[in-house]
Amino acid sequence: MNSRVFQIGILLAMTATNSHAQEALSDDKYVPREEYEQLKEQFDALKAEVDKLKTTGQPQKPRPDDTVKTPTTEYQLTEQERRSRDQVISDIVENWQLNQASLADSSKFLIAGYATAGFTDQEGEDSNFSAKLVPVFLWKLNDRLLFEGEVEFELENVNGASETEVNLEYANVSYLLNDYITLGAGKFLTPFGLFGERLHPAWINKLPDAPLPYGSGGLAPMSSVGFYMRGGVAVEETKFNYAFYVSNGPNLNTATATKAGTLIFDNYEDINNNKAIGGRVGVLPVPEMELGYSFQVARVAPDGFERVDAVIMGVDFSYVRYIDALGGIVDFRAEWVFSDVENATFDPAGSLGFGPLTFDNKRHGGYVQLAYRPSKNSSEILRRLEFVTRWDMIELPSGAPDETDEQRLTFGLNYWLAPSTVVKAAYRLGNKENNAEDQNAFFLQAAVGF
Repeated sequence: MNSRVFQIGILLAMTATNSHAQEALSDDKYVPREEYEQLKEQFDALKAEVDKLKTTGQPQKPRPDDTVKTPTTEYQLTEQERRSRDQVISDIVENWQLNQASLADSSKFLIAGYATAGFTDQEGEDSNFSAKLVPVFLWKLNDRLLFEGEVEFELENVNGASETEVNLEYANVSYLLNDYITLGAGKFLTPFGLFGERLHPAWINKLPDAPLPYGSGGLAPMSSVGFYMRGGVAVEETKFNYAFYVSNGPNLNTATATKAGTLIFDNYEDINNNKAIGGRVGVLPVPEMELGYSFQVARVAPDGFERVDAVIMGVDFSYVRYIDALGGIVDFRAEWVFSDVENATFDPAGSLGFGPLTFDNKRHGGYVQLAYRPSKNSSEILRRLEFVTRWDMIELPSGAPDETDEQRLTFGLNYWLAPSTVVKAAYRLGNKENNAEDQNAFFLQAAVGF
């Protein structure tokens, strides 16, 4: 125990004891009035020293004119007062120990995350094995202040050399203002639609790949750097949730011939002085069903380029329920994203070799996914199986340099070894317009959440 705390404890105990004594001495049947006044002066001096010790940690030095009179008759503590003194000292020590334990217990650290191992064989490309480790760091500083961060370690080949690529997926601090509002800042999963924020971890995603609107070159943001506010409220049986944010805006691709007009959402630094504003509002009329609307507005052109604004909107629907007639769980999800970027002239001087180029820059895409797991089947093997199918598509603007609309149909079979451990097998039928080669692919993946 800290000696300073012990000193304060003893002095406080003595103060409490003298307080009891003062009450007793105030009645003349115990001691003469003169002796009471002397003890009162002694108590006041002791109290002043305790107050000084609380403030500075050092006892107050008596001044030359400070005198403490000694009573003519020594006052003896009664048995009841002695017990009271001992109880005060015990309470002080116990409270100090509880406070120390409370400080230790209020801060909690946890490592979660997931890991994957996979195999991909796509027509027109070499087959490949892959592995990924994604730890998630969770730190509860106290009941209101929280931190979360995710780091992704993935094997990559760069110019023929094997490397381990490390990416910071998100890192943010949240403060629980009250039951309805949480504030946060940092890099966070963008609350746009369902997949990016809730479904993308490999052990949660029903298929080994992401749907087209959220994949590489997709239409919706996956993460943002900025500030957010989120929460929820219940109105009778209906529940509402919301999330709004201000972040660095996406970057309009203006210099690459094949990607001109697309949006780059890795917004670690903003390209102009304007910020993106967005959010999502969801409503759950029943616990099994949720409908959501998402949006983001931003100025996306870099300084020096003509003014270009972008509006992205999305709608989503999910329905997850155990259906007794089917003897299992049905998981249905659908999302659609609309991207409208103002018209601009790319490579106006023709110095990049593909301009001047202007087109109506509107894109849209979405997916519909259905999964079924016979969780009540009498066979344990069938109870662990899950059947999944997904149709996804993306449509690009006519006249764009990357004008290749795409549609895919994927069938998957999952086997759940544990609630957060799954082995997936999937076959994807892919079709790109104006592309003679098929985009069919076969996937195997093992994912573990921890």
